[in-house]
Amino acid sequence: MISLMILVALTIAGLALIRSVDTTNVIAGNLAFQQAAVHSGEAGTEAAIVSLNGKSTATLLNDISAIGYTASTPASGNPANWDTYWATVINPSSVNTPGCSGRVCVLPMDASGNTASYTIQRLCQTAGDPTQVTTGCPSYTPAVINCITANCTNFTPAKQYYYRITTRVDGPRNTLSYIQTIVAR
Repeated sequence: MISLMILVALTIAGLALIRSVDTTNVIAGNLAFQQAAVHSGEAGTEAAIVSLNGKSTATLLNDISAIGYTASTPASGNPANWDTYWATVINPSSVNTPGCSGRVCVLPMDASGNTASYTIQRLCQTAGDPTQVTTGCPSYTPAVINCITANCTNFTPAKQYYYRITTRVDGPRNTLSYIQTIVAR
């Protein structure tokens, strides 16, 4: 009888160990999906920065759908729920084919099965010339870089304006991730 009770206890302990290992594998798999989504999101953010840097400040006065760019982000452009905002305002047509249309650029699916899409928003209240007060553009002017050698001219950097890049990553097993970056340019 005692041997039978010990055998039942060992069986229950073995089942608990199997369940624990199975749960650990599921958690490790989810962490791998999350990390793959972050890498895809970083690739999307990098693609947005490259396309933003390819444009002159003069061309960034108005929306440019060819790079998923919006020249203004009014107060209503700071949502509490990004999934709803993305589906209703940024990408209402929910197009997920590679390329740029409207306010969104979609990258091709990567080897991990993730599809990254991004939008670039200038952090101004209205479109137009960011030097005008009416556009409500916050700015930053870096410090003057002074010369330390003879016969040189001090370098006065240009005023920089802020842009928000939001990258959405749709992946396998219905994974969804958002990554935001603020850049000054």
